[in-house]
Amino acid sequence: MIDNMQNAEKNAINKINENYNEIKFQLENAYGSSQFDFLREEICLCILYGLNQAAITLTNHFFENFFKTMIQLKLGYDKNNTDLGSMYKDVIDEYDDKNLETVLNVCCSSGLITKEQKKTLKELKTKYRNPYSHATKKEIFGEDKLVGFQVNPNPTSGESSFSEVKEYETKYNLGVQGLFQELKARKEAKEYFIQLDSIIRETLDKFYK
Repeated sequence: MIDNMQNAEKNAINKINENYNEIKFQLENAYGSSQFDFLREEICLCILYGLNQAAITLTNHFFENFFKTMIQLKLGYDKNNTDLGSMYKDVIDEYDDKNLETVLNVCCSSGLITKEQKKTLKELKTKYRNPYSHATKKEIFGEDKLVGFQVNPNPTSGESSFSEVKEYETKYNLGVQGLFQELKARKEAKEYFIQLDSIIRETLDKFYK
């Protein structure tokens, strides 16, 4: 029992160290903005401790929150209204319920992001944000396949419950999707957040220079 506990602790520490090395830059380098640093740190901690699906769903929120906030900051500030209480009221009312596609288009036309960044962000939106936010099986699993035995639910005497090995589409097999979604998230959580983080840092640098 003690040996098993020690092995479990050792494996957990090794995994945390491995994850830490992959997101070391994102975790240790703050944006310098409390508006966004709490979310950055929470996502990093989710990845650090292997909470990969939580990391993806929180990154989805951060994605939309960041670009909505940035366009509201820019347009509100551009109005040059010295009344802090109402500086952002109009732009929050205007953009608070806008969809992400619209927000990204406005961010680009306003100079917050480049056309190339907008293209990358829309690809991230399609690949990660939409499928996980809306739990769309076909988009999460795409053309992923799994291999297994075909099950015969009513075998006759002498027949096996399992027949030949077949290939199945994951998106149509509800019984295994929980496991396979976690396995996909392990691979995708870091990649998604690191790509988004890079554009966020570039956007902040441009905005506050």
